Amino acid sequence: MRRRVLLVAAAVLVMGVCVGAPKAVAKEKKASQPRWHGRIVRINKDDMTLDVRKGTVEKRIHFDSSTQFVKPKTAKTTEPVDMSTLKEGDDVICIGTTDEKGDFHATIVQLEPGK
Repeated sequence: MRRRVLLVAAAVLVMGVCVGAPKAVAKEKKASQPRWHGRIVRINKDDMTLDVRKGTVEKRIHFDSSTQFVKPKTAKTTEPVDMSTLKEGDDVICIGTTDEKGDFHATIVQLEPGK
């Protein structure tokens, strides 16, 4: 009887680890995506870059035809917007990747509502 209880407890423990592992990996993956939140200082459509300032630090954000430009629709959903709607002074959140040179390439640029 005691042995069965130990086997059931071990099985529950193993199941908990197996179920929890994918969640931990997903959290780690999500956290590894670079993110930059600030105000647009310059837009250069020819070079396909945005200069975004957060406090006193400015970062150049590269975008391309695959970059999604969105704005919040509800608390949990977004809707696409045209890149041409962005203007200097807009508050944006940029999510993307960095290359080997350290350049930030946006996969999503979210326009935040004005304050």
